[in-house]
Amino acid sequence: MSIYAPDHADALAELRAAGAAVTFTLSSPGTYDPETGLYSSPVTSTVSGYALRTKGDPLEYERLTLTETVAPTLLFAPSTFGGTPALDATVSWGGTTYTVKSANPLDPDGTAILWRVVVA
Repeated sequence: MSIYAPDHADALAELRAAGAAVTFTLSSPGTYDPETGLYSSPVTSTVSGYALRTKGDPLEYERLTLTETVAPTLLFAPSTFGGTPALDATVSWGGTTYTVKSANPLDPDGTAILWRVVVA
């Protein structure tokens, strides 16, 4: 167990109180079989937690060629310590469905406490 698990629990509690529940969902068609030309059963993975819109990093927006007015940055704490929002996952925020363009962790020992997620 990480020594940062209590920090994650604190961050999650604060975002639960001040933010909104969100779920990042990533779907894939399954594994492609070149012999049959078909995919196996579709796979869907989810990461749930709480998020709060926060000020974005101007350099990250420049790198992604996005603007903050149309691509919010969410401060996200997963419900399960170590949960990771995947690139290209979708999330509903403020009634709009967005796609994850960037996910940067705060992970002092390799397991993320929080994420800064840019969605567009």
